[in-house]
Amino acid sequence: MQAPSQFRLQNIQQQQPKIPPAVRSRYRKFDLYRDVSQFKFIDDHAIQVAQVVHASFRDLIWHLCYSVSLHSELDRARAIFRWMTAQNLQTISFQNVQPNTPEDVLTSFKNKKPSTYARIFETMCRFSGLQCVVLTGFAKGLDYRPGDKFKGTDYNHSWNAVYIDENWYLVDSHWATRYLVSERNKPEDLVYEYDDFYFLTDPEQLIYSHWAQKAEWQLLSHPLTLAEFEDLPLVKSYFFRCGMYFMSHQKGVVQMKNGKVAVTVGFVKPTNFTYKIVSAENGDETYQGHKLKSYCLQETRENRVTFIIRAPKSGAFYVTIFGQLLTGEIGIKNVFTASAEYKMIADKSASDAAPLPNCSDSNWGPGIPVAQLGLEPSYSDSVIPTKDGKIHIEFKKTKPVYLLCKLRKPGMKEEDLERCVNEADQGDKVIVTGSLPQPGEYGLEIYGNDPAKDGDTFTHICQYFVHYASPNEQAQAFYQESPDRRMQTPGQQTAMLKNGGYRPGVAGVTSGVANVHVKGPGVDQTDFDDLPPPPPELLQQQYLYGTTPQHGVYASVAQPQGQGAVTFRPGAGATDLPPPQKAGVSVIPTSSKPIKVEKRTLGQEPPAAPPTFKLIPVKSEQETAPPPKPAAGHQGIPSLEAIDRQVLHTVDDHAIQVSKSEHKNVRELVWDLIYSKNITNEIEKCRVIFRWLATKNLKEMNFDKVEKGSPEEILMGLKTGKTTYAMVFDTMCNYAGLHSKIISGYAKGADYRPGQKFTPGSNQHSWNAVYIYGTWCLIDAHWAARRIIGKQATTEEFHYQLDEYFFLPDTHQLIYTHFPDDPKWQLLERPVTLEEFENMPHMKPQFFKFGLEFVSHRTAVIYGRGEINLRLRYPAHRITVAFNFSIQFENGVEEYKGVKLNRYGLQESVGGIASFRLRLPQRGSYIIYIYAKEDTPENKDTVYAQVCEYKIVQEEVGSPEPEPFPPCAYLNWGQGGTFQRYGLSTYQNTAVIHTREGKAELQIRISRPMQFMAKLKNNKFSDSELEGYIMTRVVGSTAYFNVTAPARGEYGCEIYANDPATEGTTLYHVAQYLIECHEDVKAVPLPKLPAGYLGAQPKFNEFGLSTKSHHDPVVHLETNTVEIHFDTIQDMRVTANLIAVDDGKEKECTDYVFTQIKGSAVYFIVHLPQIGFYKLQLYAVPANDTSQQLPGVYNYLINCKKVTKRVYPFPKQYAQWKEGCFMPEPLVLHKDLGQDEVLIRVGIPKAAAVAIVAGDEWIHLKANPQGLWEGKIPVREHMGKNAKITLNANYGGDPTNYATLLEYTV
Repeated sequence: MQAPSQFRLQNIQQQQPKIPPAVRSRYRKFDLYRDVSQFKFIDDHAIQVAQVVHASFRDLIWHLCYSVSLHSELDRARAIFRWMTAQNLQTISFQNVQPNTPEDVLTSFKNKKPSTYARIFETMCRFSGLQCVVLTGFAKGLDYRPGDKFKGTDYNHSWNAVYIDENWYLVDSHWATRYLVSERNKPEDLVYEYDDFYFLTDPEQLIYSHWAQKAEWQLLSHPLTLAEFEDLPLVKSYFFRCGMYFMSHQKGVVQMKNGKVAVTVGFVKPTNFTYKIVSAENGDETYQGHKLKSYCLQETRENRVTFIIRAPKSGAFYVTIFGQLLTGEIGIKNVFTASAEYKMIADKSASDAAPLPNCSDSNWGPGIPVAQLGLEPSYSDSVIPTKDGKIHIEFKKTKPVYLLCKLRKPGMKEEDLERCVNEADQGDKVIVTGSLPQPGEYGLEIYGNDPAKDGDTFTHICQYFVHYASPNEQAQAFYQESPDRRMQTPGQQTAMLKNGGYRPGVAGVTSGVANVHVKGPGVDQTDFDDLPPPPPELLQQQYLYGTTPQHGVYASVAQPQGQGAVTFRPGAGATDLPPPQKAGVSVIPTSSKPIKVEKRTLGQEPPAAPPTFKLIPVKSEQETAPPPKPAAGHQGIPSLEAIDRQVLHTVDDHAIQVSKSEHKNVRELVWDLIYSKNITNEIEKCRVIFRWLATKNLKEMNFDKVEKGSPEEILMGLKTGKTTYAMVFDTMCNYAGLHSKIISGYAKGADYRPGQKFTPGSNQHSWNAVYIYGTWCLIDAHWAARRIIGKQATTEEFHYQLDEYFFLPDTHQLIYTHFPDDPKWQLLERPVTLEEFENMPHMKPQFFKFGLEFVSHRTAVIYGRGEINLRLRYPAHRITVAFNFSIQFENGVEEYKGVKLNRYGLQESVGGIASFRLRLPQRGSYIIYIYAKEDTPENKDTVYAQVCEYKIVQEEVGSPEPEPFPPCAYLNWGQGGTFQRYGLSTYQNTAVIHTREGKAELQIRISRPMQFMAKLKNNKFSDSELEGYIMTRVVGSTAYFNVTAPARGEYGCEIYANDPATEGTTLYHVAQYLIECHEDVKAVPLPKLPAGYLGAQPKFNEFGLSTKSHHDPVVHLETNTVEIHFDTIQDMRVTANLIAVDDGKEKECTDYVFTQIKGSAVYFIVHLPQIGFYKLQLYAVPANDTSQQLPGVYNYLINCKKVTKRVYPFPKQYAQWKEGCFMPEPLVLHKDLGQDEVLIRVGIPKAAAVAIVAGDEWIHLKANPQGLWEGKIPVREHMGKNAKITLNANYGGDPTNYATLLEYTV
């Protein structure tokens, strides 16, 4: 592709030879983007460009960055990065390559000339308008192992820092292409694959592998020396992808003591781990026929994994840690990836060195598989110490599960160990006991079976290391190196284990991570003790080498330590540190005492000035005011903060009272306003004039005598438009003893539109500079009194209200709306040009009130191709801000094809970043208005205030045409303000949830009983059609929302909630999520269930009922039978109803559920005749309740996926059967039994006699020693005759009076 003739290559280094200072960016990578899909258009474009041969470098740059108008610096940097990771630099060529040209740089890599990826990246950036530098230093590459030393200044690698939107970011395009998959660090183990980690890598992460020789380019608040860098462990990019962090050892070389050590690594994403150990001397993985790996015990708990090693010999070993993210992502390989590596130096062999028992897994102790089976083990530790050889572990069941145990010991046969261990199923728990044959080390393996889906297959779920030894021997064992056990005696350990295991912080080095919390800009202080921690992108590491964090393992890096409060300075052209206050700047005195204010009525006569009072203009005393210059430092700048709040209130009130009076002349006015109250503080003088001017209706003001050239003429000129607020303010300051200056220039006022060009005579405005205590300050009294509420600029829509922002605003902020004709009156260190002013976003005062900053787009006009992601930062650590937006075409039209343009936007706020995801439907120009308000219960009815606006030029849209987002209730996605006010929490921090196999689940933790309802929304399906594709239920302290997507597409999930104890039945919107299904699925809709249908109903807890077998009201079965148990605290009458649900139609199947009561336990035996969904509705009432109404107490939804056996109807159950009766056998009678007679055993409390009636035959049952009635029923002679066989009981009194309890039909 050839560049057009008018295109000119420009090297930014020649235009801006001065490189901005190296300062760590204010933004994290996560702030800029959270998903690489944001760059899909750019990435696809860069890959396509990489496949094209270009005649010249000029053609290449035009094709890559300018043919598609990549206007933002981030987009251009991304395009270059992605091109380099897709381009084979060994084959690139140009037609005419001259020395010392860009073509020479790009082809030198192929021609074996001195060049690097970094040099190429720098060249391409500079010719694309991006400042970029090459950084050289040492990198821990292919041949590096922990403990290696770098020699001299023979630096082995180079990478880049690129300047994007006035912030430096680190990039390594070479390592992004050369992605190491294997842990072997050998060339043959490399595959060339793109790794996004090395694009805009956070400095706190890159320092583990890249050390810049120039310390400032490490971009750290505390740069590392080379020796400190060498000491760091070897870390791969996957380490950070898993959100891993070092907890026990922050140095790469670990000295073992007595041949033992324990290394602990934390992680914040669900991850599986394994490891590898090799000899540092020869790379061998074995020692004396045993794998070195078998000398290490790995245990995983909560958010950390520990590797406890006992060396079989002295010497050095390399220990590599592998991770496997449990992402659930489709297409992700089920492999472990090298993440970190240590060098362990053993001083000697461990005294107890021996291979661990040969068990199935590398991880010891209960983990994720145990939890997935709904088991709660009494031992959470991986090690079970026993001094007498006895083992006792209990697994509490929350659903039906079977367990099987195996014992392992080196040198002993499996069959000899079988009799030493036993598992006893006691219904609600399984007790594992063992008696070990001799002292030593054993492995206890636990296998589990979920009868609902596993059939007869048992799967390994966990294993324990059992140590049968004396307490003294246990105290010296290698596993005592674990930080959880250090400083604990074996007896204490056993006690801790029986109480649910250790908690982090019990011992020694883990005390700093007992309560994981996040504290910093963008994240409220949150305790994650009972909540899975958020993704690591929100929790970048701040600590490095040699330290254990004392305030939680994560901290925000928005403000680097030791650099002070970094402030964003748009006018300075960079992110600057506050300079120290310069000598000679006047010190602002403290404010005076409060003014005594006399209340006035409108038109009240003001006090007269004394005859001796004279107006003396300051300009006649000192004609030349000090020259304009920027304020000297941030401290000591005049502001309202320098005035005592009580004094400020009285000054303002005095100005308001004075505005009610009419004065004969300016002399009387100035006396009344200032000198009558002896106001001498310069800030207070300025304030009282400003407040009077913003309050007084100047168009109704009159003076007795108005002479030409008098101050009265200036004030009266506002009536005829001959004067301005700035002139009046200047006049008043002049007679108040303050130097003032009228500033004229351009202003982005009510009729301004983003991207508008300023020409002489248009958008003219005037404001003031006033000299206060040695500093020139800015004031716009006109705009302060004329604040516009509303987005349109017609005169009729003006609303007048005092806007405090325009009193002494920050000069770096006012430049966004006010551009003086004389650049000196910008009062900035580096004045901006008119072109820069025109390109600045249009910001309103509220933008600064809320402390907002631009993260992504810093120009008034955005050029879009595909989706656009706008991002603002807000100070979430000190204020809760809610955002909103509106979109319209530039001509004011707000709809496209009958759909509001707002529907093409999605707003969400996470971690102090407000993002606006836009996918505009057609090419053209749009305006987006962004609004904000403080989101507190007190402000729930407060209207949003506009904070900024952009013009968007959509140059290209995707194909097919973008669809609007689902039609949800709000434009804000994710958690709403009510979510936090209800005390809800969730691991799902972002608003977008991706399905897997068409399904998605959202979990919300609740702190008190709550009621929920959820709705699905879609552009193609109606609400009623989607009712069956979302299910809500509450289990314990967690609310579950399960979505089954009916087809590929996007679905809005609206969640409503209330506190039924205080809010009745009204539900409030708390959150909404975007469910994205990118799979072709064939979904079966769930039955349509009303809100609150599933699970416990109000009477459930009131009656003292509790679930024993199935705590989750949704039961998925791989078989067609299930038995559900309840516990009671009083005698109950119960019944059940089973309803088959098929395609919206319901059919009662009451004959297929059987109720039994045994003591305090209630059993519901359910047989399902076919595949499908069933509603199981349970009813109960205390036995002493005489009413005939049984209220619903619990509802289940059963999903029968497979019919594994033929089932038959149960006998009909009469009322008295449900008052404590139970029957071990037979539950059903049918012809397939193949028996002449059937044994019956039944328990009937309080029965005096029991009989079976078969046809005309009475068969009396006899009571057995166990308290059951038993006998035999003749069945063959009745089969096929539709005969009735009944179970009857006599309860005393009339011996001929029997009540029917059950009725079989055969």
